[in-house]
Amino acid sequence: MNDMTQVLVDISKAPEPVEALRSAVLSQGGFWPDLGTGSGLFEVQLFGVIGFGPSQAIAADDWIVQASALVRKSR
Repeated sequence: MNDMTQVLVDISKAPEPVEALRSAVLSQGGFWPDLGTGSGLFEVQLFGVIGFGPSQAIAADDWIVQASALVRKSR
């Protein structure tokens, strides 16, 4: 199992998927901002996969969709 697949498994088992993805990003030396209120675009980059959205949760969901598709395609 590669790192991306393991992160997807961890996220699927987590009670808080966004927090699980945040932990994965930080464990790889990435940056995850602590957000207050406001608007903008949030971006998640991990293992060469990028997720975008107007919130952390939507960007995380987009990353999960993109990463899952890439894993399925590589099988």
